[in-house]
Amino acid sequence: MGQDLAIGSADITKIGVGVIIALVVIGGLLSLLITAIIGRVIILVVVVALGIFVWQQRTSIQDSINAHKCDLSATFFGIHLDAPASVKQACKSQTG
Repeated sequence: MGQDLAIGSADITKIGVGVIIALVVIGGLLSLLITAIIGRVIILVVVVALGIFVWQQRTSIQDSINAHKCDLSATFFGIHLDAPASVKQACKSQTG
């Protein structure tokens, strides 16, 4: 007369397999998303750190090749830099 609405053991197995497959797919997608986010955060940290380091180097050079200090032996990432001729002339006129 009526249909049986109970879930059988075969149905539970199918539901269990479906849930496991869904969890594996969701886990895989989340791992890709989290990996991408972590990768972006790592790249952001490295870029910001390098930017700060370059800014510090620039400031150091600017301070040492200043007309008031006249320290013309500056390096930028280990590369020796020569002061512009106008700065050399200004230093000569101050000290001489």
